[in-house]
Amino acid sequence: MKVNDITYFVTSKRITSTGWTLVVGQHIHFVLLSGYFLGIIILFFMTVGGIVIFFFMSRSIRRATEPLGFLSESAQEVAKGNFDTELPTFKHNDEIAQLRDSFDVMQQSLKRYVEELKETTTAKATIESELNVAHSIQMSMLPKTFPAFPDRKDIELYASLTPAKAVGGDLYDFFIHDEKLFFCIGDVSGKGVPASLVMAVSRTLFRNIAMHVAKPSHIAETMNANISKGNEESMFVTFFVGVLDLQTGHLCYCNAGHNAPLVQCSMLDCESNLPIGVMPDWHFTEQEIVMAPGTTIFLYTDGLTEAENASQEQFGEKRMTDVITTQMAVSASPQTLIETMTDAVHQFVGETEQSDDLTMLVIKYVK
Repeated sequence: MKVNDITYFVTSKRITSTGWTLVVGQHIHFVLLSGYFLGIIILFFMTVGGIVIFFFMSRSIRRATEPLGFLSESAQEVAKGNFDTELPTFKHNDEIAQLRDSFDVMQQSLKRYVEELKETTTAKATIESELNVAHSIQMSMLPKTFPAFPDRKDIELYASLTPAKAVGGDLYDFFIHDEKLFFCIGDVSGKGVPASLVMAVSRTLFRNIAMHVAKPSHIAETMNANISKGNEESMFVTFFVGVLDLQTGHLCYCNAGHNAPLVQCSMLDCESNLPIGVMPDWHFTEQEIVMAPGTTIFLYTDGLTEAENASQEQFGEKRMTDVITTQMAVSASPQTLIETMTDAVHQFVGETEQSDDLTMLVIKYVK
């Protein structure tokens, strides 16, 4: 009920012994005061309880995660390359201790890997240094000073060799003896160090034999007999050898399974012979032509025609012949012809890695 706009809660009870009725009226604020008080007490204890729980939980979490902080600091030192950093130890065998053991295994594995990497790098540097020396030795065996015969007016000559690796299996050589130009070009099967060793032997045999024998077929047969001995790896050499009489222009040649050279713009007729090193008793045949003054002969290895671009297309004989035809039309020198051919191959292959040794030898009979 309301009295003067103030709400009262009224309760009545009849007393039977006296016949009276007891009526009690309570102010609304008095009635609700106990609820307010109880609520405040509950809120107080909830706040205090929350603070206590937060304190103990924070302390427990810090205590539980503190080892992770130590482990994180040690891991950061290991990440900087300090592989001898000691990892923290824990008394309890829980997940954090297991994680620490895993870090320890990783640390030891990294130490072993770094040591092995250092040894591998050192060994690789040593091998590369030795290969560089081998490359220098191999290149020093081949004529590389041009013009090769500056005092002679009857012959112009130029050559280049680009190995696919540090050392390769291609070779060329030439020298003049008794007014005859002895020359050769060859390609050893395989690549790398084994091919380079056979290349060195082949070049040495050619130079030594040709100083005493003037017939190309005899040169090839003698080289074949020597290289076939003890050839357990079954390596062979495709080889072209020629002897040009500088007085008459008479060219006698023998082709042992090599790419036929081009005379001017046409392929030179070559009879079939096995490569050197295949059969020790093979009888090599030889052929001959007469080179007119101004005639150019272009010799090459298959690293030229088989050079591939990114689409695995080969440079091919047609592109090679087109370059030669263009250069012959302007009477290009041997050096210009080889440099132009080299540029054409580089433009064709682009950034594709060289897959085979590339060798070219050009001889122009001027007289």
